[in-house]
Amino acid sequence: MTVCGQCSKFGSGDWDPRQVNVSQNQRRPAQPRRLRNDLEAAEELELIDNYGELIRKSRQKKKLSVEDFAKKINEKESVVKKMEKEEMNPPAKLIKKIENTLNITILERGEAPSRVQISTKATTGRSLGDIMKLTQKDDDKE
Repeated sequence: MTVCGQCSKFGSGDWDPRQVNVSQNQRRPAQPRRLRNDLEAAEELELIDNYGELIRKSRQKKKLSVEDFAKKINEKESVVKKMEKEEMNPPAKLIKKIENTLNITILERGEAPSRVQISTKATTGRSLGDIMKLTQKDDDKE
């Protein structure tokens, strides 16, 4: 690369692409692997029945308006209203904020999770896997 005289003082001689930079080889040590992923941990805990009502009553006991409570947990008012109406299932991070702010518990240990694979894509109709399972069941019946 050709550079001007002022810029050349930042470099050091000729560059050789085969020469490995020391900083590129130094990597942070890998963090220890968590025993469970967030999905497995979430499967064991479930929101309690009427969690929205509990949030609303606890908020009112502390004499917090929806607006004040939303500011306290750094969320939008619409999110708080949806939770109180149980129109949304809050993520784990938000659940922790709510529990700490209102001193309540809205998660309970659920039944033992069954090993069901959760699809991340919305499906409409049958998938190729469904058809394969159906044809295998039909073959087994015969």
